[in-house]
Amino acid sequence: MAGVLIRMKLAVLRHTIAGPKATWMLTGGLVGLAIAAGTIALATADAAPGTVADLLAVTFAIWAFGWMLGPAFGGDPVLRAEQFALEPVSRTRLALGLLGAAFVGVTTAVTLVAFIALVVYAARLGTLSVIVSIPALVLQLTLVVLLSRLAARFFGALARSRTGAAVTAVITATMMVLSQSGWVVFIALDVVLQTGFSSATSVVIRALPSSWGVIAVEAAARRDWLWVVGPLLALAVLVVLLVLLWARALGPQRLARPVVRGSSAASAAKWANRGPVTAVYVKEVRTWLRDPLRVQTLVVAPAFALLTGLLPLLFDSTAFLPFVGATTALMAATTSANLYGQDGTALWLTLMTPGSELADVRGRQLAWLIWFGPLSIALTIIGTAIHGDLWPWAIAATTATLGGGAGLVVLTSIDQLVPGPDPHRNKNSPLDHGDVTGPAFVALLLVLTAATPALCVVLAGDLLNMPLLMWAGGPAGVLTGFVAYWVLGGLAAKRLADRGPELLYLMRAGKEHEAALSAETSVIKAMPRHRRGLLWTSFFIGCLATFPQGLVPLGMKLTGEIERVWFLALYLPEGLQWPVIALMLLIGLSAFALAGWVYLTESRKLKAKLERKAAERQHQDHPVAVG
Repeated sequence: MAGVLIRMKLAVLRHTIAGPKATWMLTGGLVGLAIAAGTIALATADAAPGTVADLLAVTFAIWAFGWMLGPAFGGDPVLRAEQFALEPVSRTRLALGLLGAAFVGVTTAVTLVAFIALVVYAARLGTLSVIVSIPALVLQLTLVVLLSRLAARFFGALARSRTGAAVTAVITATMMVLSQSGWVVFIALDVVLQTGFSSATSVVIRALPSSWGVIAVEAAARRDWLWVVGPLLALAVLVVLLVLLWARALGPQRLARPVVRGSSAASAAKWANRGPVTAVYVKEVRTWLRDPLRVQTLVVAPAFALLTGLLPLLFDSTAFLPFVGATTALMAATTSANLYGQDGTALWLTLMTPGSELADVRGRQLAWLIWFGPLSIALTIIGTAIHGDLWPWAIAATTATLGGGAGLVVLTSIDQLVPGPDPHRNKNSPLDHGDVTGPAFVALLLVLTAATPALCVVLAGDLLNMPLLMWAGGPAGVLTGFVAYWVLGGLAAKRLADRGPELLYLMRAGKEHEAALSAETSVIKAMPRHRRGLLWTSFFIGCLATFPQGLVPLGMKLTGEIERVWFLALYLPEGLQWPVIALMLLIGLSAFALAGWVYLTESRKLKAKLERKAAERQHQDHPVAVG
């Protein structure tokens, strides 16, 4: 059974991995190998053996945690139990076969390389430890694969509910914060190598199943056979139990997609006869609570902002707290950049009522503001009160970002619409809802641009030592935000009226286009490989130069709370710090501008191509009569 499934998986991979997917897999594999090499390097660290063992235990726990979180983002595995529902195979046999097939993949190979760190560490302790490390490595690898498969079943069931969507959003936010703040690991690593973990922390870490292999290897060096056999036997028993549990879970889905009941007649009646804008507003407010995909967007923005603001507390810095509200509004605009695309083909309801486009846009803007506006303002007040300073900066950033976001979410979602499944056909993984990276990137860049004038007013007041001018940044943020809300919303309504039928066609034929033209319905996928590489490189450089190397040291210099950490400018002489910060900001904004230019240029090319294909199809459907 395992052999058949392994050959089947290899055949599927051979026929499906191509183009951008192959690029992503190769890139992910190389990054994973780099991390695996770092894990092996930990095993050779110049520190006490006990400290190295604790570090390996923590690292193996992170690998296991990553395997458990993977299904929340990677979508369904290549081979699923549902595909063999009609085969006369017992669940246990099917589970063993799928387990064998699960070992075939890039992630498993990379993890195997990382777990070789256990053997390397054992080599420092002696021959017996090396012998014990081999079965420990095999059991440990099997354990993480099984945890991943069980997590896939768990997330698959959980993601069908709004609670599951909220959990997925928190996990998404955590992964995003960890990916942008990975440098903290190196700071902590340096401290741990010098002082080691506390005894309580060490006990907790070693109690995790992912650490039992390390315990056995250490015990082999002491020839303490009870602690050699005990952890290995416990790992083996745990693996067997997980196989049985997985086999049990391979049955029919027991958690169907929950039904969200509508409002009562009395509750709905109080909103009647209040105009089309109110009708759309009420519909949108309820949709934000009832659609799991909207719930993800609703939760991921504040979760990301809070985690980003709280992380610097590890260094006793509260410099980010005043901007938690602005970050919430910024992330809300970024994750809502495909607002119309999330509704699927429901767009026809608006198109069937000519003249309702402006009301539809305004209702969506008001609903977006009512969900994220008070939340962002409250987080700004709380964060700034805790920090005790930076009130003008926080107020200007929050108000301008909220207004810019309210205008840009509707305009971007219409102009850069990404077709996706209708809400009732949404899949479980966030990655299965269409590639919205491009619109999200455009929204991020434009919202930052919209907030720039108000922040420049505050900066001018600070440089000229004019407190009144600094406080004028708040009204400036309100003014620019209102202008963005009003003007961009009106522009979005006009574009919706002009392009409505075209957008509906794109929503209906999106999957067909993907099937016929492979990867051409997404701007990112449609652009040439070198342009895609240029876009992502520019985006990465822009993030790195603007935020950690530009804005963060800028905030520290303004507040006087200097924590050099890894900020380049703060390591330079005093006279060069401001020029370097300005240079970093210039590099970052230039990189963002270059990435935005690449995306918009390719977007126009794709649009022209789709219009030509639509015209050709129309010509084929209505041929001109001859004679």
